[in-house]
Amino acid sequence: MTATAGKIRLTLIKRDPKAPSSVPGGHSIRVVGGARPDVAANWHNLFVLVTATGLGDVAKLVSAANKRNHLRGLFVRYDVGPEWLPQMFEMANLRTMRNTFFHSDFKLPWRVLRAWQMGAQEELIADARVIGDEILVVSCEPETYRVPFASVPALRKMPIAERGDFRLADDGSYLHWPTQDIHLDLDALLVAIDPERRKKAEKIKHAYGQRYGEAIARLRSETGLRQSDIPGLSEREVRRIESDGQATVDSLRKLATAHRMKLSEYLDRLATLAHVPATHRVAERVATYGVTHHVTKRK
Repeated sequence: MTATAGKIRLTLIKRDPKAPSSVPGGHSIRVVGGARPDVAANWHNLFVLVTATGLGDVAKLVSAANKRNHLRGLFVRYDVGPEWLPQMFEMANLRTMRNTFFHSDFKLPWRVLRAWQMGAQEELIADARVIGDEILVVSCEPETYRVPFASVPALRKMPIAERGDFRLADDGSYLHWPTQDIHLDLDALLVAIDPERRKKAEKIKHAYGQRYGEAIARLRSETGLRQSDIPGLSEREVRRIESDGQATVDSLRKLATAHRMKLSEYLDRLATLAHVPATHRVAERVATYGVTHHVTKRK
């Protein structure tokens, strides 16, 4: 299910005594304290929130739901040292599954639940870690992706000491390296490693290039600027950008500054003028401009 399909109904079995009383989503998430394994196994889009030491209490339920492919996520909070997790699973007669999420607070479970509510679990990031020369990124679906730093143009020259200095947006919409002012959403990362996504991005680039060029020209005209009024860009450069819609991040920043806008505000305005649907703006913006320094936050 995609984000365009709207919110979907989820069930959360909450067995963590330290979990907040309220969960994101209100009435769109049914929260229960427990259920018989044969009953819960029939619930679609099921999530279980539990501690590592409490795995034994939900083991039968989790196994039954997983066999029927109804278990979407098992959230396991560390209440013992991570080194004891294998023993906790063994004592519960459980195995770690693809849809197991480990966490130390409740930001990750809430992030995943919100993504599933919106039908955006394939598009938003649940967690990420830097291991060696790669970023391991886990989507809210979950799927795990290995993204080499060398494959992402914006990250290729980043100093090794700064690679792990990123922040994950609370809603999972992007990773942010503050020292380099780089924002990357999941689609931008996957375009770098997936040839099929790259081909799709190229098609989008050609399809939307002219439309964005026209939007750049229109916005400049509405603001009362001439092609020669953009500091740092020659009149010839502006003419070319408005012709094919292709611009570097640096050029876009200069255009935004000339319009007295932040880059994010400028790009949102262009997307509106180009009549780009809101659900498509991130992918098309990245494809059209190669913009890896900005993504649109989900509301």
